[in-house]
Amino acid sequence: MQRKKTILITGANRGIGLALSKVLAVSGHKIIMTSRDVAKLDKKLLGISGEVVPLQMDVTNIEEIKKVVEEVKKIGPLDVIINNAGARFDSGDWHEANPQNPLLSEPDEVLKTIDVNLMGPYRVIKYFFPLLNKKDRADIINISSGMGGIVEMGPGSPGYRLSKAGLNALTANLNSTLIDTKVFVNSFCPGWVRTELGGMEATLSPEEGVQGMVWMINEEPDIRGKFLRGQTVLNF
Repeated sequence: MQRKKTILITGANRGIGLALSKVLAVSGHKIIMTSRDVAKLDKKLLGISGEVVPLQMDVTNIEEIKKVVEEVKKIGPLDVIINNAGARFDSGDWHEANPQNPLLSEPDEVLKTIDVNLMGPYRVIKYFFPLLNKKDRADIINISSGMGGIVEMGPGSPGYRLSKAGLNALTANLNSTLIDTKVFVNSFCPGWVRTELGGMEATLSPEEGVQGMVWMINEEPDIRGKFLRGQTVLNF
């Protein structure tokens, strides 16, 4: 029988985060939905059925993270942390015929993207790790991107690409650290998904993009320290 889990999802008010919240809540899990603006987490307006707890949390704000940690302590141990909150502050558009030249990018834009996409998950993992289930398996899932794969690294969007490559490196680093524990750490690329970041011309719906993460949570395959798309392992 599938184990009911308590799952923390960052950036849960739209896109991948919202799709995960909907699918996992319907599966019977308790979902702690976080967003920079808690008003955007209205259960009825978002069309969510199931047990959800909306909380305000900006992954760049340590004080907000610490406040949510205290709230989650009242709920009970966490079984899954999903680092989904992300941003892209790079100038230009990586879909253009002539992608942005990283040598022309503004360092502040690159650092701002890295602060959300890499340091955000690092902060969340650091402060929520003590709340992870110590009895049964726990999962840390980092939502990455094929754009962060070193082997397939393409041009343009240096902030976004570097931040996701760094997130994959964080996954590998944590996996090495936690290899003898019951905490499984993996990165997932949802594919090209119709979200604010992916654009409406993308080939996958958010619901299609999250199936690999849902499989990892519900089926608990013996996979750790990997970068996946769906159920397929990719090269970092």
